Amino acid sequence: LGFHPTTDKALVFAGDKLGSLGLFDASQQPTPAVKNEDDDESDDEEAKPSITTLKIHTRTISAFQFSPHDPNALYSASYDSSIRKLDLQKGVAVEAYAPISKDDDEPLSGVEMSQFDPHTLFFSTLNGNFGRHDTRSKPGNGTDIFALSEKKIGGFSLNPAHPHIFATASLDRYLRLWDLRMIKGPGDDKAPVEIGSHESRLSVSHAAFNSAGQIATASYDDTVKIYDFSSVGTLS
Repeated sequence: LGFHPTTDKALVFAGDKLGSLGLFDASQQPTPAVKNEDDDESDDEEAKPSITTLKIHTRTISAFQFSPHDPNALYSASYDSSIRKLDLQKGVAVEAYAPISKDDDEPLSGVEMSQFDPHTLFFSTLNGNFGRHDTRSKPGNGTDIFALSEKKIGGFSLNPAHPHIFATASLDRYLRLWDLRMIKGPGDDKAPVEIGSHESRLSVSHAAFNSAGQIATASYDDTVKIYDFSSVGTLS
């Protein structure tokens, strides 16, 4: 669920388990209730809002982000292993990322784009991977995949002021911080350097940075925690 950043209208978007995206204009006036003349008790039918639905994926829409560079573009991640770019004016979605092989099952759990780079998509997967993809590249190129967890990553978040720093929330009960400026390891084992972590009693389901450098996490242990990493962007 998310609000479009426009200040003209209160536009609410929501994704469902069937791959559909719903759009609700909260500025619309409700339709007057219709009186049911066939009912002796004269019940009124409940007024229903007008909602637009677009089928843009084949499986669950797990996350989406409005592009900070184009107010008409929405990027959505799905369990169908793809990221799609929806043109809100045209109502048309095109594929922005997918695995090289159509046989690869890599359900996505998150997607983000930095405010400083209009060409790079970041994403996380239920298989414990984190990826970045250059949207200008040809199919099969321009993608880095890093194995960061043996269990699923339920969500991730870029530091808005220092997007080389990102946080992951995973089923192994950890919040972890990573630095994309430092990629180490041989071949397929290369990965960003972990620069911090915190263990919860149960799975950490989501992590979200704010503009001040703090992170909020939600966990299956029924807690919301706030972490202050406001100086993390200065790490070398």
